[in-house]
Amino acid sequence: MKQRFQAGFSFIEVMIGVVIVSVAAYGLVISATHARGELRALAIRERAADELIGYVEHMKGRIADGNLTLSEKSGDFLGETVFLYGDEHTNVKIPAKIYYENIQPVYTDSASSIDRYLLHAWIEWQDFSTPKTKFTKRADIEMVMLEFPQ
Repeated sequence: MKQRFQAGFSFIEVMIGVVIVSVAAYGLVISATHARGELRALAIRERAADELIGYVEHMKGRIADGNLTLSEKSGDFLGETVFLYGDEHTNVKIPAKIYYENIQPVYTDSASSIDRYLLHAWIEWQDFSTPKTKFTKRADIEMVMLEFPQ
């Protein structure tokens, strides 16, 4: 009896090819999921920075006006809650808190009659990728503001 060979792939070769393609497809799915999560985290970080800048701009106006109360000058360590994603009525939401330290005068050797104040504000939040018990994310901003004479 003569053995005949046919051109083609054996069963083992086909199975090895299927395994290689499956591993590659799994890698693509995992990398796409990771990239989507990182993009969402980046969007939330940008939203947090926008909220913080908006709050600091508000405080800049209050300082420039010169009518800050003593309680406003003593800082806000309890924080003002803002929502980076969703709102208070939705199930999926990312709350953040904006804080600021004591607003302190900055003394310079300038002869001008404009008072300067140091404002240090920050925002803290936890997003979807942060375990609740691990740590919070934070963005800081510090500026010297001018109080204009009236």
